[in-house]
Amino acid sequence: MSIDDPGPATPTGDGAVPPRTGDAEVDLALEDLDEGLQGSGEEQLEALTRAHRRLQARLSDPTEQPAPPGQARPGPR
Repeated sequence: MSIDDPGPATPTGDGAVPPRTGDAEVDLALEDLDEGLQGSGEEQLEALTRAHRRLQARLSDPTEQPAPPGQARPGPR
């Protein structure tokens, strides 16, 4: 799995499939966050910190264009 090819969505720890945003970097950060949340309290804190930094960096430098309207797939409600 890479930023260019995030691969198929996989079930999360609770059986739900992580949402796909249409932005490979964001999708990868969310998948990594989900995996990190399965660990101990310290691992969860580290996963949350990493996800926050990655997502904040992505918002600060949107080098890729977001998916066109109607093509991004929102997560479950």
